[in-house]
Amino acid sequence: MKYLLLPSLLITAALLVACGAGHPRLTSIAVSPSSATASTSLQGQVGFTATGTFTDRSSRELHLADGLEWKSSNTVVATIDDTGEATCVSPGSATITATAPADLQITVSNGVQNTSPKVSGTATLNCT
Repeated sequence: MKYLLLPSLLITAALLVACGAGHPRLTSIAVSPSSATASTSLQGQVGFTATGTFTDRSSRELHLADGLEWKSSNTVVATIDDTGEATCVSPGSATITATAPADLQITVSNGVQNTSPKVSGTATLNCT
C-alpha cells in the first residue's frame, strides 16, 4: 500500500513543478495613478489599478485572483483594500504598493501556494 502511494506523490510533485512552464512571467507592475492627492476631511478615496507587464511583452490589469496584494506604507495616513481603493485617514503621505507573484499560473491544491518571486510597483498618495 505504501509503495502505491509513493509513485502518485512523485507524479503530483512533477505536475506542480511543471504547471508554470510555458506561461509568460510577470516582469513589472505599474500602479496608476502614480501620484494622487485626496482630502482627509471627508475621508477621500482614490482607486488605484495595477498593470502587469510580462516576458512576452504583453500587459494587462492585475486583480486579486492573480495573487495581487495591496499595501499602504503608513496606515495611520491611508488604508487600502483588496480592490485597490485607498482611503485617506489623516494628513500625510503614504506609498501604495501592489505586489503579485512572477508566475501567475499555478495549481493550488492541498495547501500548495505560489512560491515564485514577487514583483512590485508603487505609487504615492498625499492626504491633505
